[in-house]
Amino acid sequence: MKLLRKIALLVLVEACFVTARAQVIATEAWVRPSDPNERSAPVYMRLLSPKDTKLISARSTSAEAVEVHEMDLDTGGKAMHSVVDLQLQAGKTLELKSDGYHLMLTDIKKPIRAGFEVQITLIFQNADGAREVVYVHAPVSSTKPK
Repeated sequence: MKLLRKIALLVLVEACFVTARAQVIATEAWVRPSDPNERSAPVYMRLLSPKDTKLISARSTSAEAVEVHEMDLDTGGKAMHSVVDLQLQAGKTLELKSDGYHLMLTDIKKPIRAGFEVQITLIFQNADGAREVVYVHAPVSSTKPK
């Protein structure tokens, strides 16, 4: 009986730590498929954090690199530039979309095809320097999944 109580207590303590660490929420993630000769594919999603934080790194086994890009609206949305740290404001959803900020899988290892899924790891850092890792499973689709 004591052993069961100890196990239950350990599970409860671990659940509290997991809840305390889980701050950033990624939803509605999806990846646009690549053409056979393309070396990149865009990733879209919604990010929400209860605290001010910033996306400092991203990676995926599907690509050599994952970069944050922003469409340059001064050129009519025809040019992109990379962003070093993507800021998230507390309580405000940031939508990564085609005509704004988005992630770009670069130097993809093989064509990204519709019907598959891409796994992406996002690393955030808050003002205190604490880091949080968020794992995203993004379906590949020509249009935003419903």
